[in-house]
Amino acid sequence: MSFFYPVLITVTLLLAVIVLSIIVIAHREARRLTEHPHNKRQQRYAECPDLHPMQQLVEHRLDASRICLTTADGLSLAALYRPAQNGAMVILCHGYKMDCGEMIPMAAMLVRHGYGVLLPDLRSHGSSAGELISFGHHEWQDLDAVVDFIHTQQPAARIGLFGNSMGGALALYYAAREPRIAAVIAQSPYASIAHTINKSVSRFTNLPPFPFAPLINYFAERKLNFNTNEVAPLTHIGNISPRPVMLMMGGRDQVVPSEGIFALQQAAGEPNELWYEPELDHVEFHQQHPVEFERRVVAFYRHYLLDAANDRVADDETI
Repeated sequence: MSFFYPVLITVTLLLAVIVLSIIVIAHREARRLTEHPHNKRQQRYAECPDLHPMQQLVEHRLDASRICLTTADGLSLAALYRPAQNGAMVILCHGYKMDCGEMIPMAAMLVRHGYGVLLPDLRSHGSSAGELISFGHHEWQDLDAVVDFIHTQQPAARIGLFGNSMGGALALYYAAREPRIAAVIAQSPYASIAHTINKSVSRFTNLPPFPFAPLINYFAERKLNFNTNEVAPLTHIGNISPRPVMLMMGGRDQVVPSEGIFALQQAAGEPNELWYEPELDHVEFHQQHPVEFERRVVAFYRHYLLDAANDRVADDETI
């Protein structure tokens, strides 16, 4: 017995240290997942000035105005704006911990076809205010401010959304709740945050999915004070119909689990399109297949933003 108790105490203390270490590590990763300090964003521009949106505008010869928008909850958003020449506007939403500069190559492509574009730095990204990322729980208000601005500038414009990664997930979530969005394209969106954390945690942290993935998700939810299922695109995508959705996913995506795209398509109503390329990685469609990307994206928006608007006008005139 004199030997048993010291061993029991040692094992108990060891287990307590292991459990505490797991909790501390998961909490740290949850903070890293949800925080995006302004000084780190500016440091990125200082280290890589060519990544700054203003430099990207020059590189891609896109003539767009810098504007500042204010959200309903009082945050200041930086954005780039160019009005439409053909009566249709496309809002382009960047990915996680990126900025509007990521979307400038695609915006320049759309402008060549007469579309207007508006590229916001979502809250806690780029030059916008905020330091917490809530994956759509608050970011929908950013898109609300963008849509309101478009309607003050071009009240008759038909509005489409295009999003990369987290921006694609946000585009699906927002379009499901906002009827002013006429069509949406999501490139490499996740189906749910929890699913993505579970599948990707080992890629980015060298931690095993269990027990870290559920703990990271738990601490992120406590920090942001909401349930991640509330903003899961998989839960809401069906509400977009009868407005159209196009989904893009690469089979070698190292950031978002690619199998989630099939669940999204199955949950989506009609009409929907899926462009799946087995050999592509995360948000690589424009980079790897620029000609096909331009053809498909422009055709999608032409059909659902321009042709649909013309058909509606013709119907009204007939009546």
